[in-house]
Amino acid sequence: MIRYLAERYGRVICCIGVNPNKQYDVTPQSRAEILREMLIHDGGCNNVTVEVVSGYIWRFARTQNAKSFFRGIRTWDADGGDERTLQILNTWGPLLLGRIWPMKTMFLEGDPQYRHVSSTLVRQICARRKEAIESEDSNADINKELTRLVPERVASKVAEVYGAAS
Repeated sequence: MIRYLAERYGRVICCIGVNPNKQYDVTPQSRAEILREMLIHDGGCNNVTVEVVSGYIWRFARTQNAKSFFRGIRTWDADGGDERTLQILNTWGPLLLGRIWPMKTMFLEGDPQYRHVSSTLVRQICARRKEAIESEDSNADINKELTRLVPERVASKVAEVYGAAS
């Protein structure tokens, strides 16, 4: 999704939102670090930055002169309910709190081969990997399972932060 946007827009900002009322298993800063590492090695994404944002993302977007929101989802069935709530906040927030016209929100569905992927699944794989390492079992199959979901160059970092979260 990020590469798709990077190819079509001169500047892309990936925002990792922080809800101060939520306890995160993996910190937004760790997620941002992993994403930045992935983008460094992706030559097609030189125009992409990653930001950790507290508060309303629409307010941050305005400070960056953004023209629209894109939200990545697995499918509307999987993520639509939560996304609809966020879309309402991003539509009514600017009108009520900022007295400005809201930005258009567009949704991008991910590659169908990854529709089953969730942070819970990644944490489960990382926990199995951690257990295999601690018990000195061969973890080659678990490493392959993880690298089918994340680029190999960040798999160790993903395993470290998501394994610690399980």
